[in-house]
Formats: sequence, C-alpha cells, structure tokens
Amino acid sequence: MSPIKLLTILLIGALAVWGGQALYLVHENKSAPDRIRDEETQKRTLLKVEYAQKLRELEREYGRKKYLATGDTVFDRIFNTQNQTVIDLVKRISQEVLPDGWLSDVKVEEFTHFILLVYLPHNSEPPPIGQISSALQPIMKYCSWCLSDVAVFDRRHKSYLFFDKLLLTQLESDKPLSTRMTELARKQGASFTRFNSVTIECDKHESHLVVPIEIGGPNGAKSCRALFDTGATMITLPTKIIAATGSDDLQTATRRTFKTMNGTISCPIVKREVNIGGLRKEIEVAVDQRDGIPLVGMNFFEGMDYIVDFGQSNLYMWEK
Repeated sequence: MSPIKLLTILLIGALAVWGGQALYLVHENKSAPDRIRDEETQKRTLLKVEYAQKLRELEREYGRKKYLATGDTVFDRIFNTQNQTVIDLVKRISQEVLPDGWLSDVKVEEFTHFILLVYLPHNSEPPPIGQISSALQPIMKYCSWCLSDVAVFDRRHKSYLFFDKLLLTQLESDKPLSTRMTELARKQGASFTRFNSVTIECDKHESHLVVPIEIGGPNGAKSCRALFDTGATMITLPTKIIAATGSDDLQTATRRTFKTMNGTISCPIVKREVNIGGLRKEIEVAVDQRDGIPLVGMNFFEGMDYIVDFGQSNLYMWEK
C-alpha cells in the first residue's frame, strides 16, 4: 500500500474517531444544563427546608428563654418593664402578689411620697397580721425604694393597719413583726383616716349626680345607674331590676306611701344588697312599679357621712 493511501486511511480513521467524540460531546452537552439545573434546584430546596427547620428551632428556643431578657420571675419582668411610671410598677407588683379579692391603689403626695393602699375583701374578717405581712414582703422587695407607707383597710374601708418606713424596713427583712411593732401598726392605722372615704365617680344629669350601683339578690346581681336624690328617704328601684335579682311576691309585700313630684305613690318594700363603691348594705328598697328611674335615697347613708363634689362629679362616702 502506498504511503498516500495509508495516510488517507489514517486520516479518515482519525476523523471518524473525532466525529464520534464530537457527537458524544454534543449529546452530553445538550443534557448537561438540565442536569445542572436539576441538581441546583434540589440543593436550593434542601437549603430552604434546612432554613425553615433551623428557624423553627430558634423560635422555640426564643419562646423558652425570652423571659431571660427581662428577668427570671414575673416580678423581675414587671420591675424591668420600660416606659412605666412608679405608680404602674407598684400597682402591677401588688396585683401579682396580693391574694384574690384583695384590691390596691397608690396615692402620691408631695411628688415623691408614694402610699400603697390595700383593701381587704368586704365579705370577710381581716386575716391575721402575719398573713398580711407575708403578702406585703414581696412588694417591699421590689418597691421599697419608692414606697413611703402602706395602709391596710378593712371590709368597711377603714384603715386599721399602717406601716411607716420603719415598719416597712422590718417587713423587707423577711422577719416577723414583733408584738410591739404589730401594736404600732394598729395604732397608726386607727389614726390614718385620710383615705377612709370611698370615691364614687358619677355622671352629671342637670343638677343631679348619677351614681353607679349594684343590686344583689337571690337570683344574682344587676348593675345600673341611679339618681342621687337627697329628698328620697329610700333607695327606689324599678320592677325590672327587682325581678332580675329576686322572686319577690310584690302583691303580698309590705307597702309604703311616698310623696313625689308627680304625686303620691304606694310601693312594695323588699330587701336587697346594695353596693355603692364597694360599700355594701342589705337594706330595704322601694319598688317603683311605674318603672321609673332608680333613685339612691338616704336610707343607704345611715351610719355614714358623705360629701358631694359637683365640680368633680364625685361622691365621697365613709362610715362613721
């Protein structure tokens, strides 16, 4: 075979090999973009799943530990809350600490003299002073720097315990009060009459005050607003309120006659518990069968004094 033929055959063979490789590469390169895209899509999907899982883990961990940002206990968190006044702080701590049924308020005198007022339930006798001291101790732990005094009021809204700075320091030490200290608290409480009155915020109706009251009976309680009438001898309530709070037989009930601006009326008399500002009395009330407006009459104020402040629309009441 001549060299030229041999060279031609080799050249053709080489071209065939190169052509086959070229076809193979063209085929491979045609599918490569799809393969690469699929692989990257899988990687992105996996990363999204891992991200979502990590985010859920972080959120759960945050939920478990977020309280650490402001404190380990509810008291620490209240104490460290930003943008609250001193009054807010003392009230929130007191609400968290005091037993159910105990109420509290904070009064400020001379800008920096903060007094905590603690009101015991109206329907129970005062608990032992040791129990009261124990309830006040956590408050002092967080609020001793701002509280000057603490006054405790009995179910009649009369101050009967008063803790000045000396006694509060004793409470803060977690030590029980001595007999001498207890008697001092009682003596100071009896003389601290400044806040013995109950303030009733009223509405105005022409030249009268409209008082929020609650009527309680065997069938439950009903709230309403009643006209404060110094000319009325008894609390007078419409039939619908009496019916909502009891099942009295008004036909056989004792009746009394009253003179009104519209003439003389005869009213059945029933008993109800009347609550005005936390001061409660079970007293006789007249039933106005004409379903007129409720009236707060003078029989509620027997044994009590009151002051009417028309300027502030307030009624101040206290037991004698």
